[in-house]
Parts: sequence; C-alpha cells; structure tokens
Amino acid sequence: MSSHSEFHAAGWRVDHDPRTDRTTILVGDRVSALRAPAAFAAHVHRVLAVHLQAGPVLADGSDWVLFTQPEPDAETPVDLTELTTIPNGTRLEVPPLTDSRWITPPRLGLSAPAHQVVCSATRRAMLTTPRAAA
Repeated sequence: MSSHSEFHAAGWRVDHDPRTDRTTILVGDRVSALRAPAAFAAHVHRVLAVHLQAGPVLADGSDWVLFTQPEPDAETPVDLTELTTIPNGTRLEVPPLTDSRWITPPRLGLSAPAHQVVCSATRRAMLTTPRAAA
C-alpha cells in the first residue's frame, strides 16, 4: 500500500480501497493525465525535461501516463494521434511511490506541467522522432 502522506505531500489526493488494496487518484481532481506508447512518451518526457517542464510519469503496461495540471475540458488535439486523454472522473490506480513503474514519481516541489505544455512537447517530439519507413 502507498503511503498516503507521501502522495499528499506532493499535492495529490489518493483514495485507498481496503477491499481491493488499490490506491487510486481521481483524474481531473488534482491532476489530469495523458496516455502514450512508452517509446514515444519517453521522447516527449525528454523534451519536457530539456525545457525543465517534466512532471510525474507512470509506466502502465506498454504505455506511459504523463500527468498534467488539472484541465477541466482536457481534450487531445486531433493532430496528436500518439496521445490519448484519460477522461476526467476516471479512477486511475497508482502504485506506491517507491515502485519501479514510476518513471518520475510525484514529490514535493515537482509540479505537473500544464496540459498545453505536454501537447506542445508532443508536437516537438513528433518533429524529431525517427519514423519507420513506409
């Protein structure tokens, strides 16, 4: 089980369900979230890091979840086909902060970037990511 105090110290409100032993966040409450394939998301994360805008990132299967500031009307621009917005109101399971699935865990002093900042970094990553030959 994750320490709620560690999440709270980072400004995240988490809930724990003792029946399932799952810790979750409510997307849209304190953070919003975008999903992308891991290899591409890693490139976006590097772009954000170069510009000192990288925030919390979680590996989730073959995807990464890039957390952003809460965005009430979060939608993915149509030109960013690599990104998928996780709808507000979704309960997203989060592992303990010490879990290796956290690429960059939430922590005090690490703010999530604005939704638009991640979209801009995605566009930049699209320009510099090698594409497979057609």
